[in-house]
Amino acid sequence: MAQNVSSQIREALHQPSPDAVIRDVKHAVARELQALDPKTQIKSTEYFNHTFVPDFVLSWASGSERPTRDVYLRLNVDTPLIQRDLQGLRDESPAFISISEENRATGTLDTTPTQYEDCLLSSAETLESISNASSRSPVTQMLKSSLLQGGKGYLIGKSANGVQRAVVDTDRALTALDASQVSASVRAMNDHFTRGFSSRMERVMQVLWVGQGGRAEEFPGTINSGSSLSPSELAAILPFLLSLEDISDIEFWRKLGENIDLNLLEGLGHWPASSNLDVLVNANLDRIKVKGMALDTVQLGLFDDPDSQLFWEIKESQLHLRCHEADLRFVDDRRKTAHRSNVGYTPQWSDIEHRLDRYGIEGIEFTSPGSKTRIKSSTTDGLRASTDMGALSKALGHLARVISVEVRLPQSRENVDIDFDRSAVDAGGAALGPHLLAYFGLDLLRRASVGTLEELQAFVATEHNLPWWSDKGMGRATGN
Repeated sequence: MAQNVSSQIREALHQPSPDAVIRDVKHAVARELQALDPKTQIKSTEYFNHTFVPDFVLSWASGSERPTRDVYLRLNVDTPLIQRDLQGLRDESPAFISISEENRATGTLDTTPTQYEDCLLSSAETLESISNASSRSPVTQMLKSSLLQGGKGYLIGKSANGVQRAVVDTDRALTALDASQVSASVRAMNDHFTRGFSSRMERVMQVLWVGQGGRAEEFPGTINSGSSLSPSELAAILPFLLSLEDISDIEFWRKLGENIDLNLLEGLGHWPASSNLDVLVNANLDRIKVKGMALDTVQLGLFDDPDSQLFWEIKESQLHLRCHEADLRFVDDRRKTAHRSNVGYTPQWSDIEHRLDRYGIEGIEFTSPGSKTRIKSSTTDGLRASTDMGALSKALGHLARVISVEVRLPQSRENVDIDFDRSAVDAGGAALGPHLLAYFGLDLLRRASVGTLEELQAFVATEHNLPWWSDKGMGRATGN
């Protein structure tokens, strides 16, 4: 059985070598910091228990309100000496972590003085108790992951009980609409987290409360707001949520994303691939509408895996989907991809004819030596009903190349234009979900294998937990 952090520190302190003491104490504390928030980047300094040089500097990637925080290890944070530390180091709102066992604490400091309240005073033992909470539900992860960044005040012993109860009980309390426990959790957050973190967590809790059937006006908190996050609120909260440890709860992201759209995602600027981003986008594909998609082939590096998993990412303020060696970029205005030409491959009709069998063909544009021709259906039944496709195929011959094909979504009035020359797919009328344009692009532009198309379907449907492929008759086209 693994030793608890107090035992690890006690053994480390009794070593004869000072260097070994410092190394092993810092290793034990660093492991607890990492367990509390796995996304934390921890840099250890060359110092130990120093007056004004921190033992650790914590940092966080994009989306963090507090990009860094200094951590000072102290044998005890209850002694009068901590007042000197608070006064001299308060400007950066650091964290002071006691490495003594709590039952040996003197208990002389019950609260952090008001002028130092943005500083955090806690212990390795307390942090271990909080990080050991087994629940991986969304609010629990929010509380645990936010403590190092946004924690404040005296958080040891009885003073830590409110936060510990919130970590263990808040998700259950929200599910049961237990107003008393939710209210206690809100008080603990306001007491022990800076305002930016506590207000975001409370707002998310309010949305989850309403999602469980509670009334927004009856939420036992301090914020009066609507039942869903407004676009501006979502834009402010998303970076915070996406930077948390993985939250796989589809309904969590679904409830929060009521007002999400492509523009809001683009507002993130740049966001690397992550499990949270994948679930957020996949859970809200019916709300994220696009007008066009451009497909590029990615040259893999020597150590890149050509069979790696699909993922979403935001690059240069645009939503991208990586599917092996294909990079799919989605836009809200077709003019953003209009300049692309001669970037794709214009096929012969025979190359794509069999793939078009399950789609209704509305039009085709092709080029042959000396001419360029576009044929458009004159009936609502498409070219197959009004044109001898066999004769057309023969007439095109091996010298002709298809520039674009306009196809109709199965059982729908919506058309999409497959532009082979631009390696792009454009929605002909209303904006569509990016998963639909991605399927057309991979199927017709890239002529992907059946396995790749099935992988796309499973990815965006989160292993068939979401019914996207029944949308607008795409179940027929994709074989679902």
